[in-house]
Amino acid sequence: MYRDLQDFLHFSRPYRLFQRVAGLSHDLLDPDHDLSQQARTALERLNRDRVACQLAIAALELPTFARCDRCQGACCREPAERYYTAIDYWLRRDTGCKIAAYAGQPAPPLAGYLRTRLAAAWRRLDPHHGAPAAPAPADRCAHLGSRGCLLPHGERPLKCLIYACSGLKRSLRGDTRTRYIATIKQLQHISIATFNVLKQEAGLPPHYGLASLIFTL
Repeated sequence: MYRDLQDFLHFSRPYRLFQRVAGLSHDLLDPDHDLSQQARTALERLNRDRVACQLAIAALELPTFARCDRCQGACCREPAERYYTAIDYWLRRDTGCKIAAYAGQPAPPLAGYLRTRLAAAWRRLDPHHGAPAAPAPADRCAHLGSRGCLLPHGERPLKCLIYACSGLKRSLRGDTRTRYIATIKQLQHISIATFNVLKQEAGLPPHYGLASLIFTL
């Protein structure tokens, strides 16, 4: 039970929080919006921090722990553009690694999101109660090779780096686990800071989206 709670706090919640932030950021600005110099400078700094975090994760060699060579991409079975979000797009838009397309997944209203999460929690307690049919697998990611992701580490989607499969959670121990969790927290802060830059650029109040993030489960 204690390990499950730890895994939720260190892996599951940061992943869902990232998805929520990305969804809230989706429609804030038109993709061709001419950013102010203040916003551009802030995003450039955050993008440098993002790259540094992703290279730190690369140094941990996580695929050797999760045995991605055996898994062959169970978490990479969707088209490549589904893994990029508005957060990835805005961090890189004015760089040499600009993203052409990203997932169109605006965040659902908070009440609907909470109903979905509570229903999922209930299914875990009673798996025979209203369990949904398993979705059909989509196309494999175009960046998936025989030994894992083919993209350079600094160009990979944030979603892929923050997500931790069950195999990775089980295998991480000691210093590697601690360092990975710390880096995920940094990526989480970078994502939220990016959202804050975008909503300020859009003229929204500082409290916009705050309740949604607090109640992300």
